Amino acid sequence: MQYIHCRRFAAMFLAAGLALTGCERTHVEPAPLRVSAAGQGEDLAAIQLDRVVFNLQRGQLIGSYRGGGSWTGCGPDLSSEPIHWTQGKTTVQDEEVLDIFYREMRNAHYNVVGDPDALFGNFSDRDKEVEYLIGGRVDTITLDVCDEVDNWDGKSLGRQHGSAAVTVTWQVFSPLENKVVLETGTSGSLEMPQGVGDGVVALILGAFGAAARNLAGDPRFHDVLLRKNHVKMTTASVPLGGWGGVSGQPALALPATQAFTTPIGANMARIQASVVTIFSGSGQGSGFFVAPDLVLTNHHVAHDAQRLKVMFINGSEVYATTLRSDPKRDVALLKVEGGPFTPLPLRLSPLALTEEVYAVGSPLDPSLAGTVTRGIVSQLKENEYGQPLIQADATIQHGSSGGPLLDAKGNVVGISQSGVSDQTDHTVGINFFIPIADGVQRLGLQPQ
Repeated sequence: MQYIHCRRFAAMFLAAGLALTGCERTHVEPAPLRVSAAGQGEDLAAIQLDRVVFNLQRGQLIGSYRGGGSWTGCGPDLSSEPIHWTQGKTTVQDEEVLDIFYREMRNAHYNVVGDPDALFGNFSDRDKEVEYLIGGRVDTITLDVCDEVDNWDGKSLGRQHGSAAVTVTWQVFSPLENKVVLETGTSGSLEMPQGVGDGVVALILGAFGAAARNLAGDPRFHDVLLRKNHVKMTTASVPLGGWGGVSGQPALALPATQAFTTPIGANMARIQASVVTIFSGSGQGSGFFVAPDLVLTNHHVAHDAQRLKVMFINGSEVYATTLRSDPKRDVALLKVEGGPFTPLPLRLSPLALTEEVYAVGSPLDPSLAGTVTRGIVSQLKENEYGQPLIQADATIQHGSSGGPLLDAKGNVVGISQSGVSDQTDHTVGINFFIPIADGVQRLGLQPQ
């Protein structure tokens, strides 16, 4: 079995075997192309091709070169010549396979990560969390190839044309759930009437591209990736002056929660039970309940993910989906399965300078869930977009993002967003939080 991995790519080899007199020409069965199951503008989970496996035995017969010599313009003599899968003849680079998959999926309106034409691809994809990895196993290859020769002297022209077909088994893997969530198969074929250099490689890649296009037309593949009930917003969607609908969506009412009136220490057990660790499949963050089935966090924690894992301080886990998000304000609302759960009370009135505040979250590692740090409000300022920010010296680290900032009684006044560190990655007491009133407003939430 020849193995191809898109990050650690081994070579794919094809070689012509010895000519066998009387070998019959290979018949290639064409595979019809499906129409994409995705519509333009649909909200689909981000995918990326991770690996391709060529599941063929060394020496396996996969097709033939046509014979005929100068009479047909193909091959050196009248007999067909077999093509076997073995080492030595041609090599395909991983970029070609990634390129083909990306273009087929992009043209079919899927949300695919890894644009081969983007010189700064990692930067352009920074807001896209890959939710599913795609793997393909090429089970069969069938080739009918004309190795073109000069009609006068029968010498090779160094180019090939013909037809090819492949069958591919596809798997869709969820890093979050750590399992394959779909396995399906497609076929693809290509008829190439004009000869090109490395024509055998071009035929196989073209047939692989057709199989990828047919994957895009698989309704089950589409349904796995389709996000439901998710509304993505922009900062301008909600007027700064009041609460209201978002992009045609109605305002979402948050039920009233009785405010804490005693010092925070008396309320800490309930607070920690309402603060959760959020896993997206490639990292972790924090969040907190604002309604019995709704969690507030950062957009950069949720990344518009279709499915996230939510863990409580006692270690129990549930799943959630992104319901609404505002990338520019960096806030997101998650819909949590199960419940009801206990929300935290929100304090919408502004903070004062030097007011005591507490941050709760899961810094650095899930085992540190429920960590509490204390500080004061150092400054009330605006970010580069003119949006309000709370600066405080309550320490937060990677993984704290999305957790609540609390007043001295335990009422939520902000959402942890970012911190400043020195050249040795040590915190320096400068941390930033989104005011809770602005965060819920940007999501079209209306506290009762």
